[in-house]
Amino acid sequence: MLVTLILAPPPSGKTEEPRQLSKLWGKNGELWSPRSRLPDFGWAGYRWGTEPYRMPQQRVSVKDFGAKGDGQTDDTAAFQRAIQAGKGKIVFVPPGKYVLRDILYIRISNTVLQGAGPDKTVIIFAKPGVEIDPRPAKTDGNQPTTNWSWAGGLISIGGSPTKPIDVTKVAKPQKRGDTSLTLEKNFFGPGDEILLTLRDDDAKSLLHYLYRGQPGDISGLKNWYVEQVFRVVRCEGNTVVLNRPLRFDVRAEWRPTVERFAPPLTDVGVEGFTFDFPVRQYAGHFREVGLNPVEITRFAAHCWLKDLVIRNADNGPFVSGYFCTLERIRLEADPERRSQSGNYTGHHGITFGRASDCLCRDFQIDTRFIHDLTVQSSVGCVFCSGRGVDLCFDHHRWAPYENLFTDIDAGIGSRLFASSGGDTRGNHTAGGETFWCIRTQRPVRWPASLGIDSINLVGLDVADAAQAVPVLPSPTDLTGRWCEPIPPGKLFPRNLHEAMRARNAANR
Repeated sequence: MLVTLILAPPPSGKTEEPRQLSKLWGKNGELWSPRSRLPDFGWAGYRWGTEPYRMPQQRVSVKDFGAKGDGQTDDTAAFQRAIQAGKGKIVFVPPGKYVLRDILYIRISNTVLQGAGPDKTVIIFAKPGVEIDPRPAKTDGNQPTTNWSWAGGLISIGGSPTKPIDVTKVAKPQKRGDTSLTLEKNFFGPGDEILLTLRDDDAKSLLHYLYRGQPGDISGLKNWYVEQVFRVVRCEGNTVVLNRPLRFDVRAEWRPTVERFAPPLTDVGVEGFTFDFPVRQYAGHFREVGLNPVEITRFAAHCWLKDLVIRNADNGPFVSGYFCTLERIRLEADPERRSQSGNYTGHHGITFGRASDCLCRDFQIDTRFIHDLTVQSSVGCVFCSGRGVDLCFDHHRWAPYENLFTDIDAGIGSRLFASSGGDTRGNHTAGGETFWCIRTQRPVRWPASLGIDSINLVGLDVADAAQAVPVLPSPTDLTGRWCEPIPPGKLFPRNLHEAMRARNAANR
């Protein structure tokens, strides 16, 4: 009889250091509850993070519509013809270099613009946005500029606004963390997706609530509203039981309504490209000319951007909408692209603006933007598993609420919380912003500049942690500073989004 012996490796002499756990989560979420000051980030991303991208079965090639891909010929018309003919299909772009001189609009669901990979398929945007569609604008400081400075993309994904369906009022108040809504009329059944909307009153009490009573100057924020999407688990008369907790209190003065969630465009993807802009020195803040590769507008849901290299851009992707995923996005720039000061090569790197439950993961920023990662007016969005040279987590005012930055190598750490935005648009962030397992080469300080003491720092090297947060509040207290300066290399779990998603999957 043959006996196989499996020998353990000899001891290395090193003892593995124990992992450290947060008082807000524990090992597997046993310390967390829907009432926690730590929001639920487990549902962010395409199709709630529960299924792979829905890829069309049919495809067309831009070569069949006259595209050359020789780096010289203007292939814009061929791309436009291919997208028109390829509605609901994969529009494939074979290896080559394709020159585009106009905006590409993708306005039909289930359409995927697919390259052969960023090392094989290159799109050269030869004409900036301001030369195609000028879009004049002014900054909050009344400085002339163009809307391309902070929005827009030369590939534009999104539908047209549609009339709400099955609108009904919410009949009774609820608390943040509750998992049901009682409606005046119930049009819905198990499996339906619904959209809850809250609208501010004349006293701006909704904004005060979002900012946990610390709004700053909100004179420039008018007619504010917030939204959250749910899936109906079951119905008990006019009460619908929800698949996840409410992010907000639901109060009568905020005129809460529910409607069927029916986004006008879904399941559009752009993947497998290098987007290249001709090298020109970055002119500086608000002098951008629209070297912007791609946008997902707010009239879209369940869309994705994947495997993209973006070179020498004014801005990276601008993403609004619901449940969109960005993965493996790399931003880079040639040395000649640097501004005269040598500090920056663009304005915004990756931006979630008026986005809900969107996810950006596995990103890489190999240059410096004025704002590398931006959240503005976004709710429940996640940046995770990325790295950069010296990242800036830009909270751009306009009430970003309950967003997460987790498992990120932020590089140097000299400007981690540097944020911008107009002075009358509220403090830089509203409540619930969470920073979890962020690695920096130098210690950071408590981000007092964000203007609010209702955020969470866990797993950061915070130099003044003991002075800034001498005592932790209760885990269910939504106000007060929370800082657990656990060394990022020892914190478990490293990626809070993935841990929450796994917990949600286990409880479904």
